[in-house]
Amino acid sequence: MSKVILYIATSLDGYIAKPDHDLSWLGAIKQEDEDYGYQDFIGNIDSILMGNRSFEVINHFGKWPYAGKRCFVASHSPISMVHDSVTFVTDPAHTIKQLKSEAKGNIWLLGGADLADSLLRLDLVDEMIISTVPVLLGQGIRLFSAPLPQLNLTLLTSQTYSSGLVQSHYSLTW
Repeated sequence: MSKVILYIATSLDGYIAKPDHDLSWLGAIKQEDEDYGYQDFIGNIDSILMGNRSFEVINHFGKWPYAGKRCFVASHSPISMVHDSVTFVTDPAHTIKQLKSEAKGNIWLLGGADLADSLLRLDLVDEMIISTVPVLLGQGIRLFSAPLPQLNLTLLTSQTYSSGLVQSHYSLTW
């Protein structure tokens, strides 16, 4: 059965973006010939689920980076926007349950914070791969909102990189 995996980068102080959704701080860890395991990860992904704000940010990058993957964008209200590469959904929990039953690979919970928070609270996330970037943003969009219920995690792997990034892979124990 497919797993739902939250794969995301965070600053050392727990932010996934600056207040204006700016991600330029991620450039601090960019290194030639280092993808931090991304190619291996994406190779096992069948579907991607993201929030509307994450979609808007990614859509401004230019060429759609997830060609060949089924992509879903969760929004609180129906979106009239048309995008050839995504399906807009209003019930991400239902979408996750449906994808888990039919997906051939894993499901990447790309973000954002509100979507991850809601799916964690519904026990719909199986694993988390958190890449901690050695930068303090001081403010912005937090990865986890308080208060979360207690979640028990099992560390599967942890890897450090020469850039200072620390990537930890956890399994959630329900």
